[in-house]
Amino acid sequence: MRLKKLQTNLIKSKKFPYLISNLTNIKYLTGFGGTYANIVIDDKQIFFITDSRYTEYASSLLPESIEIIQMTTGLPDSLKDILKTVKKKRLYIDYSIPLSGYQSLNNNLGKIKLIPGADEIDSLRIIKDENEINTLRKAVEIADKCFAHLLKIIKPGILEWDIAVEIEYFYRKNGCTKSSFDSIVASGKGSSMPHYITSMSKKIRHGDILLIDMGCTFNGYNSDLTRTVFAGSIEPEFEKIYNIVRTAQEKAISSVKPGITTGKLDGIARDVIAGSGYGREFGHSLGHGIGLEVHESPAIKGGSTFRLKKNIPFTVEPGIYIPEKGGIRIEDVVIVTENGFEDLTQASKEIIIL
Repeated sequence: MRLKKLQTNLIKSKKFPYLISNLTNIKYLTGFGGTYANIVIDDKQIFFITDSRYTEYASSLLPESIEIIQMTTGLPDSLKDILKTVKKKRLYIDYSIPLSGYQSLNNNLGKIKLIPGADEIDSLRIIKDENEINTLRKAVEIADKCFAHLLKIIKPGILEWDIAVEIEYFYRKNGCTKSSFDSIVASGKGSSMPHYITSMSKKIRHGDILLIDMGCTFNGYNSDLTRTVFAGSIEPEFEKIYNIVRTAQEKAISSVKPGITTGKLDGIARDVIAGSGYGREFGHSLGHGIGLEVHESPAIKGGSTFRLKKNIPFTVEPGIYIPEKGGIRIEDVVIVTENGFEDLTQASKEIIIL
């Protein structure tokens, strides 16, 4: 059980009692999917705090060894009762608690000392188990199928917004609860902006670059896919740029293995792009971890000394963006294996002219 593993780690590091307020972390640890909960982990006991909306739900989900506390007068009062029970006058807190939450606790817990608890849960979440990997694989598969579906309907004259709506509809029809994020459908000059906001009125024109960044949430886990296609024709400059980006991405992916630092991986792709004369046009990091959240640790960025380990999934998404002209990005989800990597994404990387 993940809670017990975390409890063991906290005992080793002497960080107890430990407060968890982040709902994504709580879902990871317990499966709880409600909108309000807190967990306090002590060396011998675990307390689950929620309100009357979720008491019965929590009881049906959690083992009897976890004490469920129905909050009535506010979180500080519940925490005071717990700390009195465990006879402690300190409380470590999950690093993701917002400043406002910290200030509220600090103002209302009296003499109880609040101590930053660092990233104890993040270090657990970063490495996925077999069930998580299989769920991620399915989420990526659905995104691949969605892209193949889009290739049948994209043509000059269709709205960017229509494509974004089609993405959402496809995901919902294929077992997903939602998109991982608002889909980016960037045509023409808009493709030069890495996080372009999809237009409700802009039509795809003949000769446009069309950059599509999309992902879905399947059983709580996210995918992330970017492909760049061309409407009707492709300019020689962007054919060249597309091949540079593809080479950079594939060279980085082929270098994935346990032990390599994420900084070195970023550098492998960046060197290809810079060596082709477009170093200044690749401004963002190479990628990010992915799982219950679409952006998780580790960051695949220059200067990072984090070393990859087996069963860590992340994106590889180099790009080149020419202001006022257009941009190219190609993104896959990759997972580290015992001796190398598995590229979960299977969508075509060939130049596609629609």
